Amino acid sequence: MLVEKVLKLGNYGKRSTDRLEISIITAVFGIVANVFLAAVKILLFIFSGSVSILADAINNATDSISSIVTLVGAKLSSMPADKEHPYGHGRIEYISALVVSVFVLVAGIEFIRTSYNRIIYPVEVEFSIYSIVLMVLSIGVKLYMAHFYSEISEKINSRPIKAQSKDSLSDVFVTGVVVLSIVVNKMTGLLIDGYVGIVVSLFIIYSGYELISETLSALIGEAPEEGFLKKIEEIALSDDRIFGVHDIIVARFGPQNTYVSLHVQIAYNMTLVEAHSLVDNIEIEIEEKLNCIASIHIDPVGIYSDDERKIVGILNKVIRENKEIKSFHDLNCEDKIIKVEVVVNGNIVKTEEEEDEILKLIKKELKKEFDYEYNIIIDRYF
Repeated sequence: MLVEKVLKLGNYGKRSTDRLEISIITAVFGIVANVFLAAVKILLFIFSGSVSILADAINNATDSISSIVTLVGAKLSSMPADKEHPYGHGRIEYISALVVSVFVLVAGIEFIRTSYNRIIYPVEVEFSIYSIVLMVLSIGVKLYMAHFYSEISEKINSRPIKAQSKDSLSDVFVTGVVVLSIVVNKMTGLLIDGYVGIVVSLFIIYSGYELISETLSALIGEAPEEGFLKKIEEIALSDDRIFGVHDIIVARFGPQNTYVSLHVQIAYNMTLVEAHSLVDNIEIEIEEKLNCIASIHIDPVGIYSDDERKIVGILNKVIRENKEIKSFHDLNCEDKIIKVEVVVNGNIVKTEEEEDEILKLIKKELKKEFDYEYNIIIDRYF
């Protein structure tokens, strides 16, 4: 219900969707919830002296700082494009997600030191049934927060909020382990507080590492989500006048700034006006359905010389016999120079040496018929 109210406040699903408003409300909710949980657990630490509860409390306090960073990041990333940043400031959101992730990692490392000291210098801890009840209730709150963050991040494609969802799930495990230590101490009298604190810390460190890896991947430039390229192809090929699609490039400057470029093959005798109208309509459809900015380059095909027809036959034979080679395009044979771009499976062909082997193979087959010069470009497709 809270998810629906937040989305409604941000006009989600309408053309006037306010992604910033949704992010701000979500961040404020996280700040309030985490500060409350941290305060409760600090009180429990004061009465019990349990270092694992203190670690859990500081973890919640760190989460509230993460929400503040998410809020600031959402505000900065929504700034309009300017002269220095013509593609907008969307990648600031990735940076804020990275800051959140570093907070998580640093907190985990600090907790290991605190827990180790408790193992070396054990202290008797005091627990009550109220401690257990409050900790179990905090698990319920964190479970809901994880669900809340997950739903919001999926709707507005927010990496920082997704990071907070994962962090909240890790907190469920963390608090669960703390509750276990309380129960074990009550039943057996064993002081496992420091050991549990180390387990908690290691889990926090792993969560931080995982979040950092995911965010760095986005900053470096990761492949689009599964099926995105397929949708682009389907939209372009839905018009019978498009014979083929290749050289699709997707560049992201933040979750809301996606740029797509692609080449389409059309009949060589189509007029310039027809071709322009055709690709304009395809660009509009791609932009509306995939929330991006699209640009299409035209490749005319359909008329081959006698030499080019022979080359097509040779290349098709090579493709049939070699699974790592997918297709070719932009074939041209003029002045005894053969120019062509060959598409290979990037998951199989990974090195320059492997590309060179494919070039040698293609040239070897072509030289059986043509003693020409060759300008062959290898395109790796994933």
